[in-house]
Amino acid sequence: MSITEARAIDRDQRLSWAEICKRFPDEWVVITGADWVNDTDFAFGTALVLGHYTSRKIASPHIKAAFQHHREVGSFWTGKLRGPIPRFILP
Repeated sequence: MSITEARAIDRDQRLSWAEICKRFPDEWVVITGADWVNDTDFAFGTALVLGHYTSRKIASPHIKAAFQHHREVGSFWTGKLRGPIPRFILP
């Protein structure tokens, strides 16, 4: 989905983080217009979704393109966060 297609679909629809996660599970979402609660937490009321992608690599060019039209753009994973896989395990 391109940025322009996403804007046409969700142009006026603001979603909360819970709604974004429910609508686009286990995907990278590109958002703009977030009304942040504060400067230290990942907490916002609602935001506009510009696009959603199955991998960060696919999302990357769309993130860059979004900065041509929007001042603030964010890309976030909606699935479960996993830590790094250990390279070795000590006994």
